[in-house]
Amino acid sequence: SRFNFANFHSNTLIKQSKDFRKTRIVRIFKIYVRITIMDKVSYQVQNGTTLPLFIKPKCGQDSAEFLTEWIAENKELLKQKILEYGAVLFRGFKVNEAIEFERAVKQIEPELSKEYRGTSPRKLLPGTEYVFTASELPPFFPIPQHLEMSFLSSPPRNIYFCCLEEPVGPGGETALCDFKKVYDELDPAVRQKFEDKGVMIIRNYIKRWSPFNDPTQLKGWPEVFNTEKKEVVEEECRNTCQDFTWKKDDGLRLLNKRDAFENHPVTGDRIWFTHLQVFHWYMLPDEFYRIYKRIGGLKYLLFSWIMWFAKLFFFTFLGPKNCGLHTCYGDGTEITNAENKHVRDITWKNMIFNRWKKGDLIMIDNYRISHGRQPYNGKRKIVVSWSMPYLRPSLVEKMQ
Repeated sequence: SRFNFANFHSNTLIKQSKDFRKTRIVRIFKIYVRITIMDKVSYQVQNGTTLPLFIKPKCGQDSAEFLTEWIAENKELLKQKILEYGAVLFRGFKVNEAIEFERAVKQIEPELSKEYRGTSPRKLLPGTEYVFTASELPPFFPIPQHLEMSFLSSPPRNIYFCCLEEPVGPGGETALCDFKKVYDELDPAVRQKFEDKGVMIIRNYIKRWSPFNDPTQLKGWPEVFNTEKKEVVEEECRNTCQDFTWKKDDGLRLLNKRDAFENHPVTGDRIWFTHLQVFHWYMLPDEFYRIYKRIGGLKYLLFSWIMWFAKLFFFTFLGPKNCGLHTCYGDGTEITNAENKHVRDITWKNMIFNRWKKGDLIMIDNYRISHGRQPYNGKRKIVVSWSMPYLRPSLVEKMQ
């Protein structure tokens, strides 16, 4: 039989036409689905602020599964929103379990980190790989504003929180603050002093926590480093540019000098980038007093007085290098209480307090927006995950 080229050519064109129509239909469907998904959420800011951006469900699409799908479909848009606003808060979605939070976060951050070198005790939640309790500190204990692990050479790029049980009554907020504004509003003379000298972070850890130690010694060094092998601790300290000293009581002192400011890795904006407001001995008494002024409660005023005496005792008799936590200038000179108060005044002026609602999920740019915890009464369950370590831009420049 002869090969009929005309029929072959005609059949080929028909097949290609069908394939084209099929491909076009699939593309149109995908675009429709994407537009439909985007149309099922709303964007809002509240109280005349731009922090955070709220994303809420529309048309009843409020399941954790829908939220996970939405994040997967719009992760590039979401990254832009986080960069623009500093923090994005999903509200009104039914995120009831830690594993649902983890699934949602992994759509934008496929590689999360388990490595935690912070001072607040945390526990990994069963059934998850990367979700921890935000803090195991007692409810009355405040956590001042800070960028997560900013005292390290490589803090997380982003941090994520979710509310599985909202607090009742006053307090309990995870307040936010734009540390770009803190940098911008510093007195020029104070800013220049920090610019010139940098800061020195001092941390002292005992091997086992004891209630008779400095109240800022919240964990033993084996819990911080997840090992009791000193050689493993020493190796990590060398790799992360931290000077270490083993003390006679089997304790560990860590010293590390850092710039007080950092350039944002994307925008280049200058950011206040230090744990001064957490690690200075002045922190606890002042924080309790500000909380008393904000929400009342004579117990917070009492805690403020107690902490004044306790911290003055440890600072005076142990010296700054033996306090549980402390911060001074990079040359070893003390940061005055007036300078400390100045920084904290600006921080508190710019803090945003949003009440948690069950199911809230917030994504935060950890190189710009700080977070902290207000004390509370009763129950509250906030969980956290964070991205992989991200080398500080200033250290990249010094290594080049």
